[in-house]
Amino acid sequence: MVEKLNKSAMRALDVLSLLARAEGPLTITEISKALGIPKSSTFELVYTLVHKQYLQVHDKNLKNYKIGIKTFEAGAAYLSKADLHTESRPLLEKMSLTSGETVFLAVEDNGDVVYLDKVEGPRLIRTTAVLGSRYPMHCTGLGKALLAAYPEDRVKEITGGGQLLARTEFSITRFSSLLEDLAETRKRGFSIDMRESEVDVCCVAAPIYNSHMEPIAAISIAALATNYENTLNSYSLLVTKTALEISKRLGYVGDKLYP
Repeated sequence: MVEKLNKSAMRALDVLSLLARAEGPLTITEISKALGIPKSSTFELVYTLVHKQYLQVHDKNLKNYKIGIKTFEAGAAYLSKADLHTESRPLLEKMSLTSGETVFLAVEDNGDVVYLDKVEGPRLIRTTAVLGSRYPMHCTGLGKALLAAYPEDRVKEITGGGQLLARTEFSITRFSSLLEDLAETRKRGFSIDMRESEVDVCCVAAPIYNSHMEPIAAISIAALATNYENTLNSYSLLVTKTALEISKRLGYVGDKLYP
């Protein structure tokens, strides 16, 4: 299919992408240099995009350009149709296929983590988590991934800020210990459930953001605790990459899960 790509259309999209990422308006010369396109061709592309309102003139004297209203309308139309489950499902399936493990999607509701989706891999694990299950956030990888993205006052509001319920002997039971764990989660870029919810299961998880830069969900890979040390590095990379890709599909413009 590569031979059917239209060069002019590709360049026009490159111009839009460049200006969408730019910190401010750019001139024809700046666009030409950044994309390696002849100045005359750049002028024609920019003029056409301005005419169609995908770009607009920012300063007539400086002759620089910025994203126009039509680009915003196209993006807004996409976001209005973007749905968390629809956008995440194929990536969850891919993550499960790659890891061979069971993966989950969950959201926070009234201080609990609620499981919305599950894809089982060939290495089935025994877990009580089913669709609609509710768990305390502090003892699941999914919950901690979200808590680490929340401000501390909200974490305190959700957990109570005191003694925490233990689901297993490995659960975090002190608020101060939870805050330390969440700080480590932010530094790593993902959360870890070390047999804190299910005694035979470990999880790695990461948050998902929407176009408003808000954490709205989390995904995880669950594996048997006996295989945890051998899989942590590869699974953590997989889950963070997937979480960021889902977030991008929902309009998130950041490049980190814990900015």
